[in-house]
Amino acid sequence: MIAPLPGRGCCEVVDAIGAAQKLALWERKSARFIESAMNLSWSDLNKVQEAGDYPFRDGTITVTFAELAIWKKNPGAQFQLMRRYPIQSAFRYVLGKQIEEKLAPADTELIYESSNGDSWCLTRDPVTGARAVMHRPNPQSGGEVSHIEIEKFLSEGENGPEHQALRRLMETSARMATILIAYDIHPAEGEAYDDLIKKIQSLGTWWHHLESTWIVKCVHAPGEIRDQLKSHIGGEDQLLVIDISGDTAEWVGVNDAGSRWLKDTI
Repeated sequence: MIAPLPGRGCCEVVDAIGAAQKLALWERKSARFIESAMNLSWSDLNKVQEAGDYPFRDGTITVTFAELAIWKKNPGAQFQLMRRYPIQSAFRYVLGKQIEEKLAPADTELIYESSNGDSWCLTRDPVTGARAVMHRPNPQSGGEVSHIEIEKFLSEGENGPEHQALRRLMETSARMATILIAYDIHPAEGEAYDDLIKKIQSLGTWWHHLESTWIVKCVHAPGEIRDQLKSHIGGEDQLLVIDISGDTAEWVGVNDAGSRWLKDTI
C-alpha cells in the first residue's frame, strides 16, 4: 500500500505514486506468468479499496491502481487470474486481462430504470433461453445481474413501478403472441389439474370459454409454454400449443365478453 511520504509536497507524492506504477508495470513485463482458468471479481477480494498486495489463497495477489479504477467504475468486471513464475518462497498472483462481458441478447428491451440506477430489461435467460426479466442493480449495491421468470416477477401481486412498466410493455410489445392451448387431461380435477390452470393463467391475459381450450396473450413462444406446462401433464395426457397470432377466426355461441376478447386479440 502506498501512503504519502512525510515531509513532501503533493507533487512529490504524485511522482512517487507514478514511479510505483511504472515499477509494477516493469515487474510484470520482466516476469513470467502462468495463466489460470479462474476469473476474479472485485467481491472475490472483499472489494479492496486500495492498490497493493493482499493475502490470497496460498500466497499474495497484487492489485494495481488501474484494476481498482475499473472495479470502482464497473463492480461486476472480472480479470483472469495469473501466477508469477518461477515460484519463490510463496505464490504470487496478479490480475491478467479483463474478461469481456457477454453482450445482452439483441432482443433485450428496457422495462424500467429507477432514479438510483437500478434497471430491469425484458430479455432471455442465458441458461434456459426462456423470456425473462433481467435485473441489474446500481453499482453501489454490487451490480450483480440476475434473471427471473416473468410469471415469478409478476406473482404475488407485485405492483412496483418496474412491475407496472412490464405489464404495459407486455400489452403493447410487438413480441406479444396469441397462443392457443388445448389439452386432454385425465382426470380434469384435483391438485395437479388446479396447478396446470394456475400456470396457464399466469402466462398473460387469457380467454377460456371452451372446456379444454385456452387462448393466452403473452411473450412466450409455443415451445417455452410447452416446457413450462409439461410438468403438470400426466403420462397419458395430451397437450397442444399453437401460435395463432394474426390468424382468421370465427365462432358461434360465445357470450359478448368472450367475443369482444377474441375480436380484440386475434
